[in-house]
Formats: sequence, structure tokens, C-alpha cells
Amino acid sequence: MSFLRVYHEADGEQPLLTTQEPERLRLELEANAIHYRHHPLPAMPESAPSDALLARYTPIIAEVGQLSDCRRVELRGMSPRYLADTGGLERESLSRESRSDSDDWHLLLHGQAVFYLHLNGRVYVIGCERGDLLLIPAGVPHWFDIGPSPDFVALSWSDETAHHRLETTSDIALRFPRYEALYAEVA
Repeated sequence: MSFLRVYHEADGEQPLLTTQEPERLRLELEANAIHYRHHPLPAMPESAPSDALLARYTPIIAEVGQLSDCRRVELRGMSPRYLADTGGLERESLSRESRSDSDDWHLLLHGQAVFYLHLNGRVYVIGCERGDLLLIPAGVPHWFDIGPSPDFVALSWSDETAHHRLETTSDIALRFPRYEALYAEVA
């Protein structure tokens, strides 16, 4: 189940807000210019090659491309059932705060992931599942957690120019709950 937790940036132990209500989640994020929406998706066939998966999701790829004005879309993830190539994803490198020079859009096709957005003195922790579309605006410090045994596949959109990810020197990601603790509490 998708969820949102909002923390003060100095306190990763006591959330200011916890919700699993989709509309509340959307409204809280929208108030901070973060686009979030859940899409019903067709089933994802196991062991399908990447080009077949991209073809299967052509309508949503076109819809998000138009909404985001992003032309570059990639299939990314780590899954023993779906992808042989992980696109260079590693849990620990994703779990460090960074910022991107362009808007990034992510749509989960399979599995779960936790996105952390650090803005306005708060940390927004968003647990996403299959069908969740999330915008991470350019310049917003963020990090991801894909769990100890990653099994997720996502479509990611960005602009056509070279994509630069800049790590910050902050250790803030170390002070907030990780995937295992968060999903243990919502289960």
C-alpha cells in the first residue's frame, strides 16, 4: 500500500504526518509542487524483454511524456523475474541524498520503492507501489530506498539533455527510517 510520512528534517524518528489515504497523500504532495497520481496498469508479463515492456506501456508513456514534457524514458529496476540489466542501480548509492538538474518522473510497474524528498525543512517519505507516478522536481534534494532484496521495475522520464545527478554532502539519509522499517509498520 502507498503511504506518506512527513518529518521535520531534524527528527527522523517522530513523523509529523502519517497517511495511507491516496487523496490526502496527493494533496500533501501537490501543496509542495510534487505531482503524484496512481494509475491502473495492465499486468506485467514475466520474463518479457525490455522492448516488449516498453511497447506494452506505450499509452502511459505517451501520456506522461506529454504531461511532463520529457522525451527520454528508460526502463529501470532490479528484479529477478523481469530485468536482467539493472541499469547500474545499487541500493547504497541510491540511499544518499542527491539532486538532479532536471525534473524526474517515475512510474512503478512492479514492486515497491521508497522516495525521500527533502524540501522546506521537511522530509517527505513516499512509499510507492505498482501504478504510482511521482515527480521529483529539478533541484530538490532526494534519495531512494529499494529494500534489501530489490524487486521492482519502473519507467523513468527526464529531459533529452544529459542528465546530471549531484550528490550533496549531507548525511541526512542516515537519520531516517529505511525501507524495511517503513514497510514493516504499514504491513
